Amino acid sequence: MRLAQGPPGPFRLKPAKRLLAPRIIAIALCLTACHVAAFSNSAAQATAPAGSGAAVEEPKELNASMRDLVDTGRRAGLVWAVAKNGKLVTLNAYGMRDLEAGLPMQTDTVFRLYSQTRPVTAVAILILADKGKLSLDDPVAKYLPAIGGMQVIKDIRNGVVTATEPQRAAMTIRHLLSYTSGLGYARDWPASLGVRQREMLSLDGDLAAMMDKLSALPLLAQPGERWIYGYHSEALARIVEIVSEQPYDEFLRERIFSPLGMHDTGFWIQRGTADRLARVYEPRSGESGAPLVARDAIPSSTYVKPGPFFSGGGGLVSTVPDYMRFAQMLANGGVLDGVRILNADTVDAMGADQLRNTASRVVEGGYGLNPPSSLAGYGWGLSIGVRLAGEIHAVPGTPGDMTWGGLANTVFFIDRKRNIVAVAMSQYMGPDADALVFRLREGVYRNLGE
Repeated sequence: MRLAQGPPGPFRLKPAKRLLAPRIIAIALCLTACHVAAFSNSAAQATAPAGSGAAVEEPKELNASMRDLVDTGRRAGLVWAVAKNGKLVTLNAYGMRDLEAGLPMQTDTVFRLYSQTRPVTAVAILILADKGKLSLDDPVAKYLPAIGGMQVIKDIRNGVVTATEPQRAAMTIRHLLSYTSGLGYARDWPASLGVRQREMLSLDGDLAAMMDKLSALPLLAQPGERWIYGYHSEALARIVEIVSEQPYDEFLRERIFSPLGMHDTGFWIQRGTADRLARVYEPRSGESGAPLVARDAIPSSTYVKPGPFFSGGGGLVSTVPDYMRFAQMLANGGVLDGVRILNADTVDAMGADQLRNTASRVVEGGYGLNPPSSLAGYGWGLSIGVRLAGEIHAVPGTPGDMTWGGLANTVFFIDRKRNIVAVAMSQYMGPDADALVFRLREGVYRNLGE
């Protein structure tokens, strides 16, 4: 894995199988940690870019804190990595990707990204904008006439939509990127409309079929009015297909993944066998610290075999090294290893606050999402969280840093001012999910913040 600087500038519970004996698990943890530590150190030395200065020491406090999440039974396993000044300073795997089968976490373990797919979809749209194939201020109706012409809810009485009105300002691609288009998730529409998440995100259909179903609904708010978490990235992915005249997965592979060397990223396992994909766990009693049991993953993709549906908001699988390369490209202003993906000013625009003129100053609860406490004081750029100056924050960081995470406890952040990129991934659903974010942030800034 190379990280180089650029130029300046729901679900059913699956019964748990018998867990491994503690001694066997402990041996596996030790073997994994020892092997990865050696790999991590050599990788860090091999990826130092010219002129990067003195080597950065291994962040021991961060690594110990992350391992403690596994040792205390709060996660089955983790993979995490950090780069400073474009140089990889730590890459670690610890714990198990499959407790029942006795399979350890490895640095190339594959994870479901869920919402961490969204920044990738933003980059896909921005590539087309950079090439002059579209403008962010184009009306959505230019590409998706039915979506662009959706009516807006005007009145709801007793859970029934009683009146709608036309869009006062035409929905644009920028509205989709800033999540201010008025789209939401299935649960956000009145129950009387009968919107079902699994029907919307059907793995048997494709993005075109989803747009047909979505366009039959009214918008939850006027375009530009407020931030709502929802199906925006699926609409963006369909626009990519229409403009590029390619299936969405092909576009991502040809324009992002292959150029960046992200060979393990896609909508299903790209290389090897299904057992590379980490299992999802939750605490047995639903309380933090209870014994972990395997559970079904929410199906946002087919994961281990090809399928026709490409969720731009949650369908990708990836590895920590792959996502590090994606994040480092953004940190470098759109370029990695001499390969330019985006223009530098486009990356700047991606990380600029888009909510200053809306009713949603920060990422907040309400429609679509109850944000974790770690996102206090964060606004929204172009399909990515952005740290705002002058707000109260729960985690260390720098104004303008970019971040987001996924449903099964994955997270990343990019601090371009301090030249830090960090990614951490587990597959966990339950309380205390924010612990991963807090430990990653606190450990990184304690060890590498200056």
